[in-house]
Amino acid sequence: MGTFFNKRISRRDFIKITAATTAALTTDWNSVSAMAGAIGPKEKFPVVVIGAGLGGLSSAAIFARNGFPVTLIEQHDVPGGYATSFDREEGRFTFDVSLHATSGVAGGPMKEIFEETGILNKVEMVELPELCRIITPDYDMTWPQKKPEAVIEKLSGLFPAESNGIRDFFGQMMEILDEAMKPVDPDSWWDRLTFPITHRQMWAVRALTLGDMLDMHVRDQKLKCFLSAFWAYYGLPPSKLSGFLYAIATAAFMRFGGYYVRHRSQDLSNALVDAIEQSGGRVMLETQAVGIKMEEKAVSGVILSDGQMLPAGVVVSNASVPATMTMLAKDQALENYSDHAQTYLQRLKTYRPSLSTFIVWLGLNQEIRGKIKGYEIFCAPHYDPEAAYQAALSCDPERSGLGVTIYDNAFLGYSRPGTSTVTLIMISGYGPWRRFEADYLAERKEAYLKEKERIMEILISKAEQMVIPGLRSMIEVKEAATPLTNLRYTKNPEGAIYGYEQTLDNSFMNRIQSSTPFKGLYLASAWGGPGGGYEPCLDAGRKAFTAFVKDWEDEKI
Repeated sequence: MGTFFNKRISRRDFIKITAATTAALTTDWNSVSAMAGAIGPKEKFPVVVIGAGLGGLSSAAIFARNGFPVTLIEQHDVPGGYATSFDREEGRFTFDVSLHATSGVAGGPMKEIFEETGILNKVEMVELPELCRIITPDYDMTWPQKKPEAVIEKLSGLFPAESNGIRDFFGQMMEILDEAMKPVDPDSWWDRLTFPITHRQMWAVRALTLGDMLDMHVRDQKLKCFLSAFWAYYGLPPSKLSGFLYAIATAAFMRFGGYYVRHRSQDLSNALVDAIEQSGGRVMLETQAVGIKMEEKAVSGVILSDGQMLPAGVVVSNASVPATMTMLAKDQALENYSDHAQTYLQRLKTYRPSLSTFIVWLGLNQEIRGKIKGYEIFCAPHYDPEAAYQAALSCDPERSGLGVTIYDNAFLGYSRPGTSTVTLIMISGYGPWRRFEADYLAERKEAYLKEKERIMEILISKAEQMVIPGLRSMIEVKEAATPLTNLRYTKNPEGAIYGYEQTLDNSFMNRIQSSTPFKGLYLASAWGGPGGGYEPCLDAGRKAFTAFVKDWEDEKI
C-alpha cells in the first residue's frame, strides 16, 4: 500500500483531498454545536455579516441561534439577494427573481440547514411534478421525479446502441453521490490517505470535465446533449465544467427530486430574517459596507458608507470575493501579510466571474396550468452545448438555449385566478452589455433599452414556437432583466449569478473555502465553497460558522 500511495499521491493531490472532504462531504454538526457551546463569553465575538443573500442569512441565523451577537447589513431594501420576488400591476402578478427548483427538506443537507437556522417549520417546500422537460429538434422528453431508472429506460429506448453507456454514466453519478454522503474527518490523516479507496469514484473524476465523463461512456452527440442538459445550471459547457460538480448535483436532483418554495423564494429569505431577529440578531437593510477594519492583523469592525463602524470580532462576507478583498484593502496594506495570504490573493486573480442571465418575466391573462405540459423546460435549438455556450457568451438569443418555467404547474394557486406566471431565461455573458455600462449606471438607457427589448421579443417568439402556442396573445405584463440589472441590484461583478466559474481549478475539490488567510474573516456566498445555487449558498453560511468554530478550537481566533 505504501508504494501505491507514494507513486500516486502528490502534495498537490493531498490538498485536493482535504478540499474535497471539507467542501463536498458532510460535517459532524453535533460536534460543531458542542464546540460552539463551549465558546464564551459570546460577547467577545460580535459578528457582522455583510450581505443578506442566502449565505449571509444562513450564517447570521446560525451564529445568532448559537448565542453570538449578530448584525447583518444589506445594501438593498429587501433581504435575499437573488432569492427575492417583486410585484407588478399592484400585486396582480408576483414574480420570483431566480428560483426554479432546489432541494427539498425530506432528508439530507437541506433539512439539516433548515433545522440549524431555525426555519424547518417556517418554510413549505412543494415537490415539483417532474424533474424537467427537454425539447430538441427531434425529441420532446419528460424526466420524472426521483426515478433515475425510468430516465435510463427512456434514453435507452431512444438510443439502444448506447444503453450500456447510459446506464454506466448514471451509475457513476449515483456512486459519486453515495460517496459524497459518507462521513469523512478532514483532520484525520488516515481518512485523507485512504480517500482514493473509500471514495473511488470521486477520486476518479477529480480532474475530469463533464465532457471527459461523457466521452468515457457514450458517443452519440444527440445523447450527450440530453445527458448534459443541466450544464446551464452551472454556467459552463461540458468541455469546461467540473465533472464532479455536475455528477453530484445532477444525481442529487434525480434521486431526491426538485422542489419550490411556497409561495415564492422571498418567503425563504423572510423566514431567515425572522429567525435572526427572534434569536436577538439585528438586520439592517439599505445599509452599505465600504470597508473591513483590521487591528493587529485580525478583523475589528466593518465600516459603513455613512462613516459609522460596527465593531466585530468575526466578519462573514456574503458580498462577492472581489468586493470583500477591496473592502479589506481599504484599511490594510495586504502586501504586508503572510506568504500564504499573498498566494491566496494571487490565486483569486486567476478566477473569472460566472455567466449572468437575461430573464423575461411574463404575466399571462389566462390560466395555462395543465394545458402546457412541463414545469422546468429546457429548449435546445441544436445538439451542440459548446455552440450554445458561445451563443450565451455573446447573448445571442437565436443560437442560445432557452429555459421556460411555467410556475403554475408547480402547485394550484401560484398565480391569481385567471392568470399565469411564466419566466424565460437565457444564460448570458457580460461582454455584450459592457458597452452600455457607463450610460446605464448614469441613467442614460435609451440604447440599452432598445437592445433589451430586441432580445426579449426574440425569446418570446422562441418560447411561443417551441413551448407555448399563442403566447403573445396571452401576455398582460412583461418585464426583462439583463446582466446589468443583476450588477445593479447585487453589485456582483459582471452580474455573475454563480460567483466564480466552476472550473476544474475552482470547483468542489479545489473550491476556495469559507476560511481566509485573514484572521476572523469568513466567506459565505456563491463565490466560495460549495458554489452557486440555493442549497450551496445556504450551506456556505453553515460552513462559515463551522470554520469559525474550528478556528477557535485550534486557537486561531
